[in-house]
Amino acid sequence: MSDNVLRVDKLENGYTVEVCDAQIMAQNRDPKAKTSYQDPWKEYAFSSAAEVAQFVSEHLDSLKPPPDAATQYAGAFAKAAEED
Repeated sequence: MSDNVLRVDKLENGYTVEVCDAQIMAQNRDPKAKTSYQDPWKEYAFSSAAEVAQFVSEHLDSLKPPPDAATQYAGAFAKAAEED
């Protein structure tokens, strides 16, 4: 299992921070959910390193690592197998 909970990329005019949404991860793994698979990684844009640092410090404790690939797609596969 990966321990990555966020990604920070430097751009020409700022930064992007990607975080894994725990609610979407749980929904993807639930075979009874009525929604199709959604990418749990959400991207946020910032213009300064200070904004990135503030966002990370506010959200780091609440972030959960994404499951490994087999676990992540097991629920989506089960849902797809049930659909007509």
